[in-house]
Amino acid sequence: MTGSDMDRLYAAAVANVRQPHLDRMRQAGVAPATIARIGEAYPPFGVFAGEVEKSCRFLPGEGHPHVIQPVVDGCELIDLVAWRVGNPARWGLINGTGWLLNADACLSSRWDAERLTLHATPLDWLRDDAVGGVVLDWDAPDVLMLRGFDRIDCGNDMLAGTLRRALTKPARLPTIRVAEARHVA
Repeated sequence: MTGSDMDRLYAAAVANVRQPHLDRMRQAGVAPATIARIGEAYPPFGVFAGEVEKSCRFLPGEGHPHVIQPVVDGCELIDLVAWRVGNPARWGLINGTGWLLNADACLSSRWDAERLTLHATPLDWLRDDAVGGVVLDWDAPDVLMLRGFDRIDCGNDMLAGTLRRALTKPARLPTIRVAEARHVA
């Protein structure tokens, strides 16, 4: 999906938000002040029907309503994550390029506090006042950037184990060759 298509989809999802959606988020433990605060650069969430495939891609269209959140990196919308309040641990990405929810704030903190808070789900992140982030794709090469933190606080033991496995997985190295010098006589 192109950037402009994603922008249009997100705008449509934001336009779908009604008071019952806001009430449901509040009932799920998300403070209205959090929704208001994180809506500075992009609206905090939208609602759109669709399904999450087994490949963790979200297909908009037919299906159940999902919460749609922007995945921003370098102040640019790079992806959208879709999840349901009733099952926030199962999410899908529109493009599959987003790996960390709240990446800009998380990665800038490497230079400040040397500490990061990770949450297991986007809903957990919202419940904790949108502090820290959520790893959306544990197989993304960028996950290794998390090694730059001195300390990472995790919301539960399962998340801590997943993080430990991701950071200790051997890195794939490319084939490295030394080109032979050719002498022309």
